[in-house]
This record gives sequence, structure tokens and C-alpha cells, in this order.
Amino acid sequence: MTLTTPPLTTRPLVTRPRGWQAAAGLTALAAGAVIVTGAFLPWVEAFAGLMQVSGTRGSNGWILAVAGALIAGAGLVQLARRGDGARWAAGLAGFAAAGFSGYLLVQLAKSMRVLGGDSMVIARPSPGLWVALTGALAAFVTLFFPPSTQDTLRRDGGRPALAWMADREAAGLRRGLQIALGLVWVLDAALQYQPVMFTRSFPSMMLMPSAMGEPAFVSGPVLTASRLIAGHVVPWNAMFATVQLVLGLGLLARATTRAALAGTIAWGLGVWWLGEGLGGIFGGMADPLTGAPGAALLYAFLAVLLWPRPRPASSWGTRVAWAALWGTMAVLMLTAPAASASLTASGGTRAAVVTAVFTAAFALAAVGVLVPATTRPALVLAMAAALAAWGLGQDFGALFSGTATDLNTGPLLVLVALAYWPGAAGSDRSTTALIRSSVVRMPSRLVRSRAHPARVQ
Repeated sequence: MTLTTPPLTTRPLVTRPRGWQAAAGLTALAAGAVIVTGAFLPWVEAFAGLMQVSGTRGSNGWILAVAGALIAGAGLVQLARRGDGARWAAGLAGFAAAGFSGYLLVQLAKSMRVLGGDSMVIARPSPGLWVALTGALAAFVTLFFPPSTQDTLRRDGGRPALAWMADREAAGLRRGLQIALGLVWVLDAALQYQPVMFTRSFPSMMLMPSAMGEPAFVSGPVLTASRLIAGHVVPWNAMFATVQLVLGLGLLARATTRAALAGTIAWGLGVWWLGEGLGGIFGGMADPLTGAPGAALLYAFLAVLLWPRPRPASSWGTRVAWAALWGTMAVLMLTAPAASASLTASGGTRAAVVTAVFTAAFALAAVGVLVPATTRPALVLAMAAALAAWGLGQDFGALFSGTATDLNTGPLLVLVALAYWPGAAGSDRSTTALIRSSVVRMPSRLVRSRAHPARVQ
């Protein structure tokens, strides 16, 4: 009789965190520590650094310190457990801390304008608040990490973990428009890298004028941003140009198209407000012939149209958005014909005629897309009007003036019109797959038809 010993059962060992669990936990822990450090560092210094005021001298610094401690605690929980609850807590807390830090930076810039001119104080900002903002942004980034149960860049099915950033389905005209938007961003980046953009002329001559005649909710943020940039023009402009270059390259690569479209929406809306003063539409001087309602808004609008999904312009929502855009341009053409007057002085054309022609073209383009039977003529009319405005009123974006920052609205309106072109969405990957499957099935159908000649019609 042979005695057999049962297999030894061992308790599962507690393994150390790895993969994205460790990445999210360690990032949150480090980000929390950076926020706390920034709260205790000096935020303001005076008398050539002899007097330093840390953030914790007031309640705002303690609020950020508590937020940093909570984020660090969430990072520790993430390292101990594989769930995503702690990661979401750290990311959302980081988002809130980043928003609060940004608000404090704006308020600090306003205070420095008051104290900086006092020869007895000579106050200037210190890096503490910027350090806290950096940590908050790092915590926020953990929201975009893959799930903590995932160890590699690929999921169990072999699908890339960062597949959400890509658009593998777009083809035909839709993909061509994505590439065109990417090339426009690359050109904008090249214009932003011009030498004049690294001088004070950039904020004083290109940003501040957009606040003229605007209400306080527009002019206040624009002037604050302009003064903040004027203090450190070189790093700010380098960052602006680099962001535009990254967005352009992201649209050119399929692996990052969706992420670049999302960045285009966020960046475009931010520039539209802080850089273009909401296109001047609230100041009574906006004119479509000179660029209203703003090129940055059209970047964001075009990114929404090109978002990876079935044809957006086939829905009534996007058709109404088109009508609102071109209808607004028609109204602005009537209320602020400044460009028309300049055309009258230079070309001898009556301002009333120019205003009437462009107003009618914008209005017909707005209404025409709402009716399927007149969609194509309306789109052709819109593209013709956009190119005419680009040449007559916008001087082709003044590309060779040395101070241009973008192409202006003319080419962008053409791209928007092409995004609405009927049938553009039909040339996507699903249609391509259908054609390929039909080609693959064709030989077998031919064989069956030869076997049964009577079935061939």
C-alpha cells in the first residue's frame, strides 16, 4: 500500500504592484507630494528675495496642501489595491486642484501689477504656485492611464491600450480633411515660430487689440492673459507653437487622430476666447470679411465634424449648426460692414453692393444646407464666398507679412463645407471592407454561375 501525500496548498503571495497599477499609484503619490511642496514654497517675494511669502501663509495654500495630501493618499491606496476607484479620486482631485491653481495664478498676476510698480515693495511671483499646478496636472493625467488591472500596453485581446487615441476607420474625403486640418496646424506652428512672436509685439499687437470694445467678461481674461504672456514671452510663445505642432502631427498619424481632434476642440475654444476675444462678436465690430467669427472657433467646429463616427452632417443637429454659423455671418455682415467700406475706398465698389452680395451669399448658404435638394449648390456657394472673402477682405491671411498667426477663416470655411459634402462619410473603412468582401466572393459566384448556366441572366 502506497501512501500518497496530498499536494501542499500554498496561500497566494501578495505581489508588489506592477504595470499600470504601479504607474498610476506612483504618479499620484509623486503628484500629491509635489502639490504639498508647492503649497509650502514661496508664492511671492519682495525686496529682491529678502521677504518671501509661502502659500501656507493663507488659506489658499492650505487648501492645496490638503488636496495634495488626499491625492498622495489615493496613490497609496492605488498601490495597495487594483481597483480604479482610487485612480479616479486622484485624477478628479488633480483636475480640481489644477483649476484652483490656475485661478490663483490669474489673481496673483493682477496683484503683481499693483505691487510691482511700488518702489518700496518691488514684488514678484515665486515658483511655488507653478510647482503646485504641475503636480495637479500630473495627478489629472492618471485619468487617461489604462485600467490598473492591465499590465502592458496591450489588452488581453491584443488591442492596443491606447486605441482610444486613434481613428482607424476614417478614409476618403473624411481622412483627407483630417490630414488637411493637420497641415493647417503645422503651418500655424511655423507662423508662431516667427521671430516677431518671441517679442513683446506678440501680446501687445496681436492679443490685446482683441479686447478693444469688448464687454468685461471678454476683455478681462484677454488682458490678463496678455499681461501674463508679456512677462515671459519666449517660453509662452514656444509653448504655444509647440502645442500647435503636436496637434498637427497628431492629426497626420492615425494612431493619435482622435486625441488630436479632442485637443483641437479644447485648444481652439481657449484661443478663441483668450486670443481672439470670442471673434469680436460681442463688441459690435466683427466683420466676416476680416475674419469673424474667428478662425479658432472654426478649428474646434471642424474637429467636431471630423470626429470618428458616422457622417455628422447627415444629422439635423449639425445642419442646424451650419445654419447658425452662416446665418451669424450674414447678420454680422449687415451690422459691421467695416471691410466693405475699405473695399469701397480701394476698389471703387459701393459698400452697399458688397454688403448685399456677401450677406445674400451667406444667407443662402445657411438655408440651402437645410434642404437636401439644394445642399450641393449651397456648399459650392459657401466655398466661393469664403474664398472671395479670404482674398478681398483677409488678404489671403497676410501670410507673408511676418506677423500672421494663421490662415484666417477663408480656407477653414472651405474645409467645413467639404465636411458637409454628401457622401463623404460613405468612404470609410466599413465601405472599404464591403467592397473587399464583394471582390472576395466574386470568384465563387462565377464558379456557381458556370455550374448552373441557366441561372445567369
